[in-house]
Amino acid sequence: MNEFTLANGIKVLHKEITDNPLVSAQLFLRAGSVNEKETEAGLANFVQVLLMQGTKNRDSEKLSRDIEDIGASVSTDVDNDFCTLGISVMDAKTDKAMELLADVAFNPAFPAEEIEKERTNVLAGIRSRQDHLHNVADDLFLKTFYGNHPYSWPDIGKKETVSGFMRADLERWHKNNYTGNGTVLSIAGNITLEKAKKLAEMFFSSVPPGAKQDEARPPAFPGHKQVNSKNSKFQQAYLMIGWPAPNNANKDFATLKVLNSLLGGRMSGRLFTELREKLGLAYEVNSFYPSRKLSSRFVVYMGLDKKNIPVAEKRIMEIIADIKQTPVSDKELEETKNYIRGIYLLDHQTIGRKAWYTGFWEIMGAGYSYDDQYLEKLMSVSSQSIQSAAAAYFTGDYIQVTVGQ
Repeated sequence: MNEFTLANGIKVLHKEITDNPLVSAQLFLRAGSVNEKETEAGLANFVQVLLMQGTKNRDSEKLSRDIEDIGASVSTDVDNDFCTLGISVMDAKTDKAMELLADVAFNPAFPAEEIEKERTNVLAGIRSRQDHLHNVADDLFLKTFYGNHPYSWPDIGKKETVSGFMRADLERWHKNNYTGNGTVLSIAGNITLEKAKKLAEMFFSSVPPGAKQDEARPPAFPGHKQVNSKNSKFQQAYLMIGWPAPNNANKDFATLKVLNSLLGGRMSGRLFTELREKLGLAYEVNSFYPSRKLSSRFVVYMGLDKKNIPVAEKRIMEIIADIKQTPVSDKELEETKNYIRGIYLLDHQTIGRKAWYTGFWEIMGAGYSYDDQYLEKLMSVSSQSIQSAAAAYFTGDYIQVTVGQ
């Protein structure tokens, strides 16, 4: 891996991979929904979707045509902690692809007619969330868990905020956040370091450095057990139980990732086996532990008949208690690690994903080299460390929400 920094603060990561004729460039901005004010909920996402609707040099039609002409794949996304914009292309078209990436990222036109089209689409997306029981339950859980912190609202935003976004709001957000300071450009594929430096200087050195961003405020948890419920139009019910969990920089991060796979994340996990296969309590059951730069959460969730909620809650707590009290067997731990290893390797097959993960770990503060260490850390997790982490984080101070008739 090579790294260098442009004069404006953009950090460039480069890895030459010569076994196929592809190049991928992934741009990471240190600004996601966590940087929004409550009156700006969804602004980061709104800007991201509009980036592809035209630049100051290309209208949306020409932009689409230029991307198609070089056979490129372009993606944009927004996360709690960052925004991304990426392009993957045949190596012979790398110069044009890098010019396109820079144009889309740093020269958006935000045409009025496209703003209204995307507003309609985003508002439709917000409404459609209410048609999915999981989303309704998750929105209630996030609000109960995070309060008014930006982690508490969906990346897509809220109806009342998205409805009021003006072009000036988009331009302000873009000007303040699409800058050099803190931005990471990850380039991987059949491209030499010399050429990567040349293209980065050519197309990204003119980006203004911008002011250094303030660190986002960490969320404050309720600090005690809290139960919240909501009636709904759905025939089924939903149960979510979650605990405060550490960020990706914490020493227990890898252990909790393994614990998450052991409990949920797969059909042989304890939650699925016990609650669905053996007891038939749920049509859907799983757990998740998202990677977060600030504090995260460890959540168990179930879709079930409302009458089964009391026994399901009791059985979940028994499964959690068993993890805390009884060491995981060598066989179960090895099977869990094999599952994680397989998912990890499959997700690193393409050059685009390799470039993405390199940029991801860098923007999250762990450093780009963490991608090489991550699997090793997961594989070194012991039964004792799982038991210790479960005891430390699965306390009585959890958040529980139920949604149902």
